[in-house]
Amino acid sequence: MQETLIKSFVWSISLYGAETWAILKAERKNIEAFETWCWRRALKISWTVKVKNEEVYLRINKQKTIWKIIRERRKKWIGHIMKNNEWITTIIEGKAGIGRPRTFMKQIIEDIGKTNYKELKVAVMDRNKRKAIEVI
Repeated sequence: MQETLIKSFVWSISLYGAETWAILKAERKNIEAFETWCWRRALKISWTVKVKNEEVYLRINKQKTIWKIIRERRKKWIGHIMKNNEWITTIIEGKAGIGRPRTFMKQIIEDIGKTNYKELKVAVMDRNKRKAIEVI
């Protein structure tokens, strides 16, 4: 019961638009910490009580899943975007300018399991390959 409440009320709001986030390592740790915090709150474990994270996941009989959810959403989203919207694809592909490095496309390519952008684009444009990506 607690699982469905957390996933439907808390994660649906907190992960709104997560497929478009460029997530750095520190942010990924924060997202995973948030997941553990949610489970601790659901189990009514006080923050003063020393319970390891592994023990929390054993009590709820679950694995860490929030990062997997974000990756699944990204796979579906990038397939949809690159297939249907040419002008958005142009924006995503755009030139690397001055400033922060473009980590977003690197993350998507890594999530899908390709080595470069060309392989990603070929896989997304082929319907059978795109369906296989969304399932992985």
